[in-house]
Amino acid sequence: MASDIRHISLQIGGMTCISCQQRIENALQKTKGIRKVKVSYSTGTADVDFDTQQISESKIKNVIEETGYSVLKEHTDNAQDKNRAVGFLIIIAALYVLLEQSGVLNLLVPGQLAETNMGYGMLFVIGLITSVHCVAMCGGINLSQCIAQSQSGGEESRFAALRPTFLYNLGRVVSYTIVGFIVGGLGSVITFSTTAQGALKLIAGIFMMIMGINMLGIFPGLRRLTPRMPRIFSRRINTEKAKSNGPLIVGLLNGLMPCGPLQSMQIYALSTGSPFAGALSMFLFSLGTVPLMFGIGALSSVLSKKFTHKVMTVGAVLVTVLGLSMLSQGFTLSGISIPSISANASKTSESTGDAAKIADGEQIVNSTLQPGGYPAITVRAGIPVKWVIDAPKGSVNGCNNAIYIPEYDIEYKFKTGENIIEFTPDKTGQYNYSCWMGMIRSTITVVDPGTEITEPSDNNTSDSAPQPANVQIPSDNLAISEMVTKEDKTSVQQVKITLTDEGFSPAIVVVQPGVPVEWVIDNQSEKDENTTMIVPVYNLKGVLQKGENSLGLNPTEDFDFSNGDNTAYGYVKVVDDINNFDEEAVKKEVSEFETLIYPPSWFQTASCCQ
Repeated sequence: MASDIRHISLQIGGMTCISCQQRIENALQKTKGIRKVKVSYSTGTADVDFDTQQISESKIKNVIEETGYSVLKEHTDNAQDKNRAVGFLIIIAALYVLLEQSGVLNLLVPGQLAETNMGYGMLFVIGLITSVHCVAMCGGINLSQCIAQSQSGGEESRFAALRPTFLYNLGRVVSYTIVGFIVGGLGSVITFSTTAQGALKLIAGIFMMIMGINMLGIFPGLRRLTPRMPRIFSRRINTEKAKSNGPLIVGLLNGLMPCGPLQSMQIYALSTGSPFAGALSMFLFSLGTVPLMFGIGALSSVLSKKFTHKVMTVGAVLVTVLGLSMLSQGFTLSGISIPSISANASKTSESTGDAAKIADGEQIVNSTLQPGGYPAITVRAGIPVKWVIDAPKGSVNGCNNAIYIPEYDIEYKFKTGENIIEFTPDKTGQYNYSCWMGMIRSTITVVDPGTEITEPSDNNTSDSAPQPANVQIPSDNLAISEMVTKEDKTSVQQVKITLTDEGFSPAIVVVQPGVPVEWVIDNQSEKDENTTMIVPVYNLKGVLQKGENSLGLNPTEDFDFSNGDNTAYGYVKVVDDINNFDEEAVKKEVSEFETLIYPPSWFQTASCCQ
């Protein structure tokens, strides 16, 4: 029978990454009657040469749709596409503003992993969010490995049936971690300044935004900007995967495939400047992708394609917002001034902020550090500045512990107590500064030497610094923790106090360091104010339910606590040995303790800064 070769060009919908292109190509190449096929992710097209005697155009379209993609009509509604794009952009912008002003982005976007472990858990969260993309890209590979293996087992146990998907995901995690180690090791060879780290965050943010937008499919032209592995290498990896029957090997190879989230995190691992920090960051990111991939077999039979598409759309929006936040941090750390809409920017920036006083030929600026914000200050050009920042107990945390002022090339780590930063402003203007992550921001305003600067008013300082509460803590009796050995042979301290309308009883809690504390607060009060408990040292303002509330602590220093309206106070005293301490000395110390009322801004970032 003579062949009748025909060429068609189809517009494909639903492609979110380079691997989608390869997936469609592989499916078509295995179809009888197709002579030549080339799928392009950049243009969203599939060019197919086929024998009309063996396969029809409708059958080709069915193969593409069965792979999980759609074949679009030749004439699409451009106006509808534009409206859809504008709608998504509005949603992304609104969500970004909402999450940044609420401080939630502090939870989701990590900082320098080489310096603090605060961002590690957030990488896991990013992995969870982007795992929807992993399902779309690799779900078919996962199922092909796991279903085939389990069907051949016959009398295998339940654990044995889960073994293939476990090995497949193990391979991906191992591969990601090794890549993170290599990339982090490369970063250790290069010394990254804060500006260079900002540049890397810019690149990572751009990649994440491009990936998210491409997942939404609202700007097809951006597909051309997606970084990709050379086709010869990606085909080689695909060929090796096809040859292998081992889920572990397939997972290892799959971890080397081009992927938007993976490439963003690889750049991030590079910025850690440490092979171990890079490996750990990639390990936790890959772990975040596991739960959905591990359960894809069950989910695929329960969830409809329509629902899966909606979940993926939500994930794409969140990824774009995270990329936008990382981009914003990159601008800040790179020294590029951008307007701040963050709630973490100092509220005093609406006025002159903390103003300088001239004494002995230098400008003295006094400020108070808050857990959730930095002060705005105003100084004069040409005169040396001595900036004295008081960091009260509990004000320094993982978010604000290091300050970066790019204009004067200053990086400073805060300590509790007095901190002094010195510089000489040489030109007028307003200059942004930020925390080491670029999340908390404020400004330094430099005016002409002869300009009169308004002195800070008492109202401004009361908004930023703790004020005396003039409430004495009852010191007549105290609750001493009791050492208890649990069933698992671990030791804990147990202690209980009661909250009534009159206050905490006993108001003093005595514990010792090194042993976890199970602290029970029995709330018997009818006052609405006593449904809230404030612990300034942890930047915590928590809810107290009626009845018993259990809190887990591992305190290493003394601290006070209060109810919601600061009318009742208590004190936790840490002693070396709960069986041998001077009880009268503790009572005297507590009776002389000055209680304070902390401003609301003290607690804005409590969730991320423990």
